[in-house]
Amino acid sequence: MIRWRAVPAVLGTAFLVWVAPAAAAVSRPDDSRAVTSSDRQSEIDGSALDTLLERSVLKVQLESLAAGVRVQFLLGRARLSGEDRLTIDRIVSRRFSSAALYARIRLEFEPNLESGKLAKALEWYDSPLGKRITGLELASLMLEIPDFEKDRPSKQRLDLIRRLDAGGGASDTTVDVTMAIVRNLTRAFQPALPAVARLSPGQLEHELTQVRNLTLERIRRACLLNMLTAYRDLTDQELEQYVRFVESESGQWYMSMMNGTLLIAVDAAAEATATELAAAVPQLVGDLR
Repeated sequence: MIRWRAVPAVLGTAFLVWVAPAAAAVSRPDDSRAVTSSDRQSEIDGSALDTLLERSVLKVQLESLAAGVRVQFLLGRARLSGEDRLTIDRIVSRRFSSAALYARIRLEFEPNLESGKLAKALEWYDSPLGKRITGLELASLMLEIPDFEKDRPSKQRLDLIRRLDAGGGASDTTVDVTMAIVRNLTRAFQPALPAVARLSPGQLEHELTQVRNLTLERIRRACLLNMLTAYRDLTDQELEQYVRFVESESGQWYMSMMNGTLLIAVDAAAEATATELAAAVPQLVGDLR
């Protein structure tokens, strides 16, 4: 599924309304680990997981996400020195590398493998339609978003796309990923703010809620347009088959695990990035306020 393509754009918006963090502002996925039997953590399941992640073109989508985040950290930083900008790029590039994100996602996946659901998800991605859809998703990363106002999709088509968004958690995950980055940055740079610029816990919660509300509708629209673009060569019947998979038990397991593990990976990367930036480029706080 097309995920996170809208993150860089909405991250830029979130940076413009920079706030200090509230401890519980962004919900994290449940970090508890279900008890699994040894066969679910077997070498066979591990190999199947690698194949599934490869079939769903996760690495390519992470490369796109990482590149977009890297660009957003450098936009609007003209007043910083060239050395400072190089430092920012070095830190963000290392922490948000696609390889680092992928490794963390796979690590979080492993303790939660369920053989039956894993097999069914892999069966879908190995199917002719599953392969065609992942190919379309790859191609869409390079496509311009067309003007759908001139060629408006049918109500049936929009309904299917909205079900796909809801079932796959694309919009919700995008806003959670965006807010995880904002939250960690504001936490790290809070000590550098003047006392008069610091907010009470209640004010912080209010400000973060405002940021989330400002970005949510934009995210929903961006995800809708991204999916309309990516899947425009599918018939309504083919799109409905995809929706049925996403809404199935195995599809829900995979989408939930993928979105949850991505958020954990991004949260960890953002925390490390923010800590390093606050120490190496404290003057960045002037651009982030």
